[in-house]
Amino acid sequence: MSGFQGLQGLQGLQGLQGLQGLQGLQGLQGLQGLQGLQGLQGLQGLAGHPGAANSQTSAVSIRHVAGQDPIDPTKITEDDRTNDQQMEYWADPIRGFIYVADFLKNYGWTPADDHITLSWGGKTMLKLGRPSLELLVKQLDYIDNYMDLRADRGGEIIGQMGSLAGDYAYIMGLTPSRHGRVLELIDLTQTLCSFAVSIPKHYLTVRRPDQLDGRLMPMIQTPGHGSFPSGHATQAMAIATVLAAVVDAVPEHFPDGEARKKLLFKQAERIAQNRTVAGVHYPIDSIAGAYLGREISRIIVASAQATPSALGGQSYNATENVDYFYDDFAAMSDGQNGTYDVTRSGPIAWLWGKAIGQFI
Repeated sequence: MSGFQGLQGLQGLQGLQGLQGLQGLQGLQGLQGLQGLQGLQGLQGLAGHPGAANSQTSAVSIRHVAGQDPIDPTKITEDDRTNDQQMEYWADPIRGFIYVADFLKNYGWTPADDHITLSWGGKTMLKLGRPSLELLVKQLDYIDNYMDLRADRGGEIIGQMGSLAGDYAYIMGLTPSRHGRVLELIDLTQTLCSFAVSIPKHYLTVRRPDQLDGRLMPMIQTPGHGSFPSGHATQAMAIATVLAAVVDAVPEHFPDGEARKKLLFKQAERIAQNRTVAGVHYPIDSIAGAYLGREISRIIVASAQATPSALGGQSYNATENVDYFYDDFAAMSDGQNGTYDVTRSGPIAWLWGKAIGQFI
């Protein structure tokens, strides 16, 4: 149940395999929620059947029976292009390209020596301060202590190296046959986070834990990109926040809405912590990732609304030697960097409407 394979067209970006949380941007395998359409795979025979070429030749040989009358343009009904309804007709990878392009047109960044400012529509969305080497060394103790959990969480850690859709599907009661668009929304969220987190990782260039202490011996291959912020924490927080908004949007479907949202955020915490257990992230990486993921998800939800929204810009300076827990993160200050505006995105609004409509 791993999400929207439609974005597999973006696997050309596998050169970015450094984002191992995405497994070569497997977040882009997205739209795998459309696996619910696997029953239609039999239609592949229309293109790949050994007799396809012969069948086409046969079809050409009988075309004369259709006559020679010209096509009357007045009898042609145009496809519906209102409210981005044509999204329904596009192949999965094409929808993926459209979502990503629509997002990236507003996403910007300004790097500096000790921080990076991420912006949306030219206004500050999130300012991240680069941690000092002294703080990173202190954080190594957390990673050393978490190593005891590797035996228990090894299966989870390996399973979370690609799409995270399955880690939330059972909390939300999702099935591919009924909730293909919801799964598409999950993998879209993960994909957008993959792009967004690559920028601060690149410019801040924070060393991985095993590059400071070889005794940590990560249980998985160390990703080939910077440690701060954590891509998994970014994705996990964003997915949880988007799904919490889904729960709020259809309260008649979720009588246990508040309890279910707690499960979503606890799962996001666990996914992020698993990367520390694995030995590839410091806890502060997860805090920074949670900040970024929360903003990406807020943008996604606001983009799906009919009216513009003003969101509060964030700031996180990694100066304290602390572990990552969702409750602590949720209690941190919010919106201390002015505001930025989010306007409606036709493609994302289309997907949101389809996803919400899949709940009874």
